[in-house]
Amino acid sequence: MAYTQHKMKKEGENFIAKSTYRPISEPIAMLLSKTNITPNQVSFLSVASSAVAGIFFSLGEWQYLAIGYVFLQLTLLLDHIDGNLARFTGTSNELGQWVDSITNKFHKFFFIFGASIGIFKITNSYGYLLLGSAAIFSWFYLDYISETKTRLKFRKSLSLFKDSERIPLAILMPNIFGLLVLVNKVQLALWFIVLASLIWIKHIYKVIKQWGIENQRQVKSLG
Repeated sequence: MAYTQHKMKKEGENFIAKSTYRPISEPIAMLLSKTNITPNQVSFLSVASSAVAGIFFSLGEWQYLAIGYVFLQLTLLLDHIDGNLARFTGTSNELGQWVDSITNKFHKFFFIFGASIGIFKITNSYGYLLLGSAAIFSWFYLDYISETKTRLKFRKSLSLFKDSERIPLAILMPNIFGLLVLVNKVQLALWFIVLASLIWIKHIYKVIKQWGIENQRQVKSLG
């Protein structure tokens, strides 16, 4: 089968991924296509990388947070490589997309869980464990609402922006979280995830609004 680099292009990919992760992930995906390594194996490797990041975050000290940040970035890179490899080799399918969705949630869990354990060790405050739990729930719930919009085919109709202009939260949130951890602002990193995830309120409002529009159209068509 003849492979071309053009096959790795992802429709609607955000500008941050295009300018940062893609230039690195695409050549690596091309090299991996010559081996027996599958996209799902890369996805599972990204989970292992996120777990290592979480372990270093849980140690609390700055030098370990810095190492954890390196593994956080490796996780994000691997998360791009698996999709590039699947598209490049023509093996992209629904199972692979499901695996990618699940592994992304593992990434978030290990990042937040590790960071909340680390700040708890330093402060001995159980409040940060509660804050970490809130961050995990909020981030997961945001994912759920976003995926629901996609499955209901509301994403484009509810967006105010073109794909190229849409705010790339999927990339920005882990990166901003990671940078805050890197500069030893773990408390702020956890609060950032909790507050940034509140955008799910806007998503729900827009879905309800869209449902109302669709119902009105159906009533008019029946009338």
